Amino acid sequence: MQFSNGFRAPLAEIGASKGRRKFVVNAAQSAGVFQIDVKRMKIDALCSTGHKWLLAGFGSGFVYLSRELLEETRARAVSWMSVRHPFGMRNDALDLRRDAAARAETGCPHFAGIFALEAAVEYHQRIGGGLIERRALELNTKLTDGLIGAGWKILSPLRDESARSAETLVACGDPARVVRHLRARDVAVTQKPEGFRVATHFFNDESDIERLIDALEGVRED
Repeated sequence: MQFSNGFRAPLAEIGASKGRRKFVVNAAQSAGVFQIDVKRMKIDALCSTGHKWLLAGFGSGFVYLSRELLEETRARAVSWMSVRHPFGMRNDALDLRRDAAARAETGCPHFAGIFALEAAVEYHQRIGGGLIERRALELNTKLTDGLIGAGWKILSPLRDESARSAETLVACGDPARVVRHLRARDVAVTQKPEGFRVATHFFNDESDIERLIDALEGVRED
């Protein structure tokens, strides 16, 4: 998804037309809310944070590289964990690990973040990726319908439902004032230059949407 207006890119369509080019995806705004199949979508490289839609807390994330891309590239940096025998203390040879992905390990892992990310992924899998995606989109549709009905202008793409995501950009003249107003009423949104961004995830419900729209009554713009 585009981080500001929530536009959902057609990854499968892009992958099918990439030709000999490499397809690189930043899934920070999608992993955890939308299903991503790197094989079907022909994605060569993908990265994501863990603290956004995956709900894993700060300090975690992951990178995917296709086997083909790993074979074609070399690590830009190596360290003691990049070699086959890290405790050999050799300084006269560079015997890199056979596993191409392992060569990128330049130090000790962030175990706390890894454990948190693992728990978050397992939790999402128990719920079901398809169910999470459907619920987030269902709530987003109710959100945009409610905002439009209340007289607010939506800047996110809504004409094509395939481009809809779980993030909605709402236009307003004084975004900082609106965000402050909502924060004082325990409604969390994100300030953007054009307005404010609202996100709907599976843990939200219809009452959250109603509370947002009711809170916006106090800052209605002509």
